[in-house]
Amino acid sequence: MDTAVGTGPTTREENVRLNNAEFEQRKTALESTPRLVTLGTHNSCNAKCIFCLEGRYDRFSLQIYKDFFEARMGRYIKNAEKVTFTGFGEILWVPGIEEFLDYINETLPETWKIFTTNATPLRPSVTSRILKGKYVIQASVHASYAELHEQQTRLEGQFDEVVGNLVKLADLRDEKDLGQRVHIELVNVLNTKNIHDLPDFLKFAWKLRAQSVRCSYMTMFAPEHIELSCFFEQERANGFVREAQRVAELLEKGAFALPRPKAFSYSLPPLFNKEEAPAPAGSDLCYDPWQHVYVELQGSVLPCCMWGEHVGNLKQGQELDDIWNGAFYRGLREGMASGKPHPWCGACLRYRGYNVNNVYTHLTNRPRQQAVMLKEILKRGLDAGPYFRPDDVERLWNSEAS
Repeated sequence: MDTAVGTGPTTREENVRLNNAEFEQRKTALESTPRLVTLGTHNSCNAKCIFCLEGRYDRFSLQIYKDFFEARMGRYIKNAEKVTFTGFGEILWVPGIEEFLDYINETLPETWKIFTTNATPLRPSVTSRILKGKYVIQASVHASYAELHEQQTRLEGQFDEVVGNLVKLADLRDEKDLGQRVHIELVNVLNTKNIHDLPDFLKFAWKLRAQSVRCSYMTMFAPEHIELSCFFEQERANGFVREAQRVAELLEKGAFALPRPKAFSYSLPPLFNKEEAPAPAGSDLCYDPWQHVYVELQGSVLPCCMWGEHVGNLKQGQELDDIWNGAFYRGLREGMASGKPHPWCGACLRYRGYNVNNVYTHLTNRPRQQAVMLKEILKRGLDAGPYFRPDDVERLWNSEAS
């Protein structure tokens, strides 16, 4: 190993600057720790989203945060620009969440604290603490009207509550002029049941005064997800994405006579295009190998949320320093920098937009489950597209990683 993490900067600001610089220099071994840290802080969930992969894990708590996350990777958390609290379930319904928010407001005052939530827990005791800190609230809503919201999330009769909670948070944010410290982002997981709503969803977000909207295609984890994937309804999906783009441009021009929010940005998925040629090797890059790590409360370590298998485990005697500059991460960086990324990176939509045409981009990267999904797609006589490799089914099924 040609350098040891921990010999670099000691403050968050210095670490973020160095991490950005080491990314720009495409260094293989880093002195900095990642500027982006994601923590898998699992909990039970009151929603049962139709596209979600459920899991059974220990439930997050302030004590787990102190005893595991802070104890085993406290320097990584302290030196990060952004720390995301996510995972399976609804973290903001954890018993005693107010005490946890008080704690991170005190210990991470200038760190962006990002929470993924379905917005049902945004009650006064939670929002009052959000307003005291520096937060991104990623609200997973997935629909602009009640019937579709209930279909997507199976939260019966709670759409008005979700909207009311988000409006109240936006009201308090604006009243206190906290737009630079409290950011509301609406997240929409697009599938065949809600893609038609995409243009109206942008108007919905605009009216709610969300500062940003992020829309992406769902990932297939189980056979029942196949019929939900826009990969198999590409022309229909393209039509609604194009219409959403048109609506966004009209919103910017004031065509709908809606009050203009102080800030608004949006991200839509790329259009499907079977004729689109791959970009030249080395023309695209993902920053995650240099700037991100994801650690779950059960100890598992991954380079990103889309990764298919664990690359280390802090509850099995490993140290995060050794993983961050170990053979896997160094190889991941070298491959990405040289234009020869790991196959999972090479098929990722974040790496190259044209990957939207690749069926592997729409599948879980868990090898055995990916084989199950491919078998089912073929069984149903569906077109797996030009990037499908028939020999992958047997190879993935027999993979040691399964």
